[in-house]
Amino acid sequence: MKIMNLIYDDTKNSSDLYYKTGFKAPDPVIFFEIRKKTYLVLNDLELERGKSQAKVNKVLSLRERSERLKSRNIIDIIMDIISEYKINKVSVPYNFPSYIFSELRKRKVKIEASSSPIFFNERLVKSSTEIKEIKKTMKFTEKVLRNIIDKIKYSKVRNKLLYSDGKILTSQILRNDCQRQLVSLGLECSDCIISSGKHSALPHHEGAGPINESVPIIIDIFPRDIQTGYFADITRTVVKGRPSEILKKMFKVVKLGQKTGVELVKSGRDGKTIHNAIKRIFNEYGFLTDFSKKNPDGFIHSTGHGLGLDIHEPPRVSELSEILKLNQVITVEPGLYYPNIGGIRIEDTVVVTKAGCNNLTSFPKFFEI
Repeated sequence: MKIMNLIYDDTKNSSDLYYKTGFKAPDPVIFFEIRKKTYLVLNDLELERGKSQAKVNKVLSLRERSERLKSRNIIDIIMDIISEYKINKVSVPYNFPSYIFSELRKRKVKIEASSSPIFFNERLVKSSTEIKEIKKTMKFTEKVLRNIIDKIKYSKVRNKLLYSDGKILTSQILRNDCQRQLVSLGLECSDCIISSGKHSALPHHEGAGPINESVPIIIDIFPRDIQTGYFADITRTVVKGRPSEILKKMFKVVKLGQKTGVELVKSGRDGKTIHNAIKRIFNEYGFLTDFSKKNPDGFIHSTGHGLGLDIHEPPRVSELSEILKLNQVITVEPGLYYPNIGGIRIEDTVVVTKAGCNNLTSFPKFFEI
């Protein structure tokens, strides 16, 4: 059976397209793969750039095919490709355009959508080049993280509020500063998290408003290298001033849980084992998780996720069983969240190895600054 892998998308939406072609396409293009040979179909605007930049076996002209068919209809063009290459079955990503999918079915094409957000399974295991790119992104990210923490550290306290450069220090100020620094290093992160106080108890709250002394400040930076497309991900939690005893204990326990999680990572291990080990530590120290409440609290998210050309990729390190593989890149980021106390999260990015893992994160883990 002759199977064709087909993508119709741009590279902003499709990391799989960029992975296979190395070509940045701002508008939707046709990519197809047949028996490990890869093709791009491009209009005249992109044709020559594609021939010089795309890592495919052949770049085809959209105009020439359209003129021969006397049609610019994308369905007609795809059908022509299927006919020319005598394709028996078409495989597409899970987010393939539904209109095109249904129209191809109407024309009796045997077509199947992937059930995974990753279309090409080889993406799950990273090459040495990919690991190098992620490590480079991480290095720049840690530089920015250091600057943000220093800004908090050297802020002044007046009436329990933090001040910097004569102004009340807010999450927005820190986030804007973080984003400017990232861009200067060739990175982008439009949704980085710098949340404090009650907001820190909501894992994905981006943070808002003035920052008080003696409350947890979660800094979660997950930028993408603008040139290569590879992400980094790191989280640290700090406090300016004197934290409460319960916050100190929370930080100590999350740090222990995160350390345990990193130590348990290795190829062949079930991510469920890692997640449950961390959960047991939290329970033993009295930090229980309660999903029965309207707003659940405790350890309310998974331990980690894969990372590469997308910020969230398989595998998940969670209560669901999923075996880790050699050279996968994952995060280990347990956290505890209680509305009346705040939140604590610590995150490293690691490469899975046979004996354990290679931690791409070198930034220290401290609480009081």
